[in-house]
Amino acid sequence: MSEKRSIKDLINGLVDKDGIKTEVTVTLTHQTLTKIVLALLVSGATIVLVAHLSKNLFPNNQLAALQADMASIKTTLKKQLKC
Repeated sequence: MSEKRSIKDLINGLVDKDGIKTEVTVTLTHQTLTKIVLALLVSGATIVLVAHLSKNLFPNNQLAALQADMASIKTTLKKQLKC
């Protein structure tokens, strides 16, 4: 098993007496990669869900106005065609 490392240990691994190290090796295990992939999938699904809910829960006033205008245009055209 890999040892638990704190933030301080990670920062100390990135910075030495001369400054920031330019070559840093990051080792990713299968478990870490799985967590990253799952987090990305969940965040993507959350974005889609929020977009869908915000689109459907909050009415679009411009769309409603356009639909009302279309209905009035249709009734006007029907009246003119009957005459």
